[in-house]
Amino acid sequence: MATVLTAIRLLAVLTATAVACTTVHADELTLYSTREANLVAPVITAFTAASGTKVNTVFIEDSLVKRLTSEGDSSPADVLLTIGLDKTMQLAARGLTQSIASAVLDRTVPANLRGDNSQWIALAVRPRVVFTRNGSPLAAITYEELADPKWRGKLCMRPATHQNNVALIAAFLAHHGADATESWLAGLKANLAHKPAGKDNDVVREIAEGRCEIGIGNTVALAQLRDGREGNDWRAWADAVKAVPTAFTGGGSHVNLTGAAIARHAPHRAAARAFLEFLVTPEAQTIFSTAELEYPVLATTKRPRIVDGIGSFPVDALPVDEIAAHQAAAVALIRKVGFDE
Repeated sequence: MATVLTAIRLLAVLTATAVACTTVHADELTLYSTREANLVAPVITAFTAASGTKVNTVFIEDSLVKRLTSEGDSSPADVLLTIGLDKTMQLAARGLTQSIASAVLDRTVPANLRGDNSQWIALAVRPRVVFTRNGSPLAAITYEELADPKWRGKLCMRPATHQNNVALIAAFLAHHGADATESWLAGLKANLAHKPAGKDNDVVREIAEGRCEIGIGNTVALAQLRDGREGNDWRAWADAVKAVPTAFTGGGSHVNLTGAAIARHAPHRAAARAFLEFLVTPEAQTIFSTAELEYPVLATTKRPRIVDGIGSFPVDALPVDEIAAHQAAAVALIRKVGFDE
């Protein structure tokens, strides 16, 4: 009898311990992020303060798909955070995300900035627009006009095969079809001041130095240079350059994004959904967008001062997933015209 009672007491202790562990575990979630931990720390701190839920951040620079695939259904990942529409599309296409059922997210995040079946959402956007020198009479331009011969020898840009340019070309392809896109690319190539090279930062510098009159770049590059993150020389070059409103004819500005999703095998789905819903509140949007000087996805959010100073770029209505679906075709056209050669 004593043995039975001892066993019952032991079982009770184990059960209580298991319940306690489950409770503690439910108060945590795991974030897999391709954005460095220090850049997401401020918004995570705010979420924990508001909800009591601890977020364990795992920084995975460039092997997120491989990591999730290898972990399978035993992965501890609850939320996935990554930069670039190609990345969000890849995660969804590989079955590594799940549909997010949330009236809050559906109401807050524009439909074109959410994946098919809500497999992911955008948290912030990075307009890819035209840069020129301060004092230039250029006040606005369309992407289509970049191929105009009046810009012959005056255009600078990084290689077309870089993901940011592939996404822009994919958007052009989705808008205009293959033949028009091939002609446009040939026009852009003819307008180049030199062979595509470097990064968006280098485009800013070359415009400031007078090596080209216009260039293509992400607003985040110009904002971060103005912020002084790369040093005083870069800040001076950036202060000499402006971004101009750039849009598709009859449409809006092309944007890339920072996106998030709930992992396919998330152990804490409710907490993961609550975290994403928090990230689209006005307060969290300001904190999140300030870290990398992006544009908040929530239009009513107060933008970082430097970002606000760069200008406003209404987002094109083309669904991001549709853009991503044209990426392979865009790369094929880039190679066909020998753009980077």
